[in-house]
Amino acid sequence: MKSYLVSILLTSLVMLTLTSCSTGSFKSTINHDELDLLISESYMRYNVDRLEKLSISSKNPIINALISCHEEKFTKGLNLLQENMEKNKTNPFYWNALGNCFYLQNNFAKAIFYYNMGLESSRQKQNEAISSKATALINNNMALIHLKNDRIDDAFELLTEAIKLDKKLFTPQFNQAQILLEFNKTNQAMDIFMGLLNNNPRDIDLLYSVALGYFKMGKLDESYKYITKINQDYLNRPDIVGLYAYNLLNKGRLAEAKTILEKRLYSKEYNKRNEEILELVNAKIKDAKSSQVN
Repeated sequence: MKSYLVSILLTSLVMLTLTSCSTGSFKSTINHDELDLLISESYMRYNVDRLEKLSISSKNPIINALISCHEEKFTKGLNLLQENMEKNKTNPFYWNALGNCFYLQNNFAKAIFYYNMGLESSRQKQNEAISSKATALINNNMALIHLKNDRIDDAFELLTEAIKLDKKLFTPQFNQAQILLEFNKTNQAMDIFMGLLNNNPRDIDLLYSVALGYFKMGKLDESYKYITKINQDYLNRPDIVGLYAYNLLNKGRLAEAKTILEKRLYSKEYNKRNEEILELVNAKIKDAKSSQVN
């Protein structure tokens, strides 16, 4: 996945997510809780306001440490975790939180070390449900490190195991579907996305992923149907705007496509694609004007 690499249950159930197979050069934040299926599993799509509200309401030091790390206040977050290490030595969710902070700091060697501590702690838990959930979320997070290192098969295997361990968790399913979509296993990806949409039909990244899936399948009417379900505040997001513009182009809405592409948010990984679509839109507009003159 070289070109497009890219939680609060129990004590601190926080997982890492892929977002539309993005490499992460922009943050695909979601500002509204109701548009986020993964609200209780991942902070990856939280914006600053959502993180601050969560911080005010939470009295859990592990959660507050994770919030700090997601805000890139790593010293604060890691200090909070260090202060609470003694009473959390047997808590797998604590070690997962420590791993996540190092992951967010791009220190993957330390992240793996602490994830492994979490797995060891999880194996010692007598409560099978807690052990399964902890192992599932840590497997999910370790899978993303494998993706960062282009170890796709290893990542996929860990996500498959995570799904088997806890079928109620959405994040491993979401991440696995993103990999399937990236590698043109579109039908399999769409089955997962559609199942997840049943749980939140307004989720931004699910709607975009379904629209992209239908686009890859050549079903442009269906692609248009789903991309136009996305809340308008997000249609100019770097990953979404190009596909939205292409759908408008396909519907003959050239002026609208041109306008939104010219106002697009800048992002290197999507900018070239969006510029190519803009060139196509301008060519169509030019052809249309020539036809009117003739």
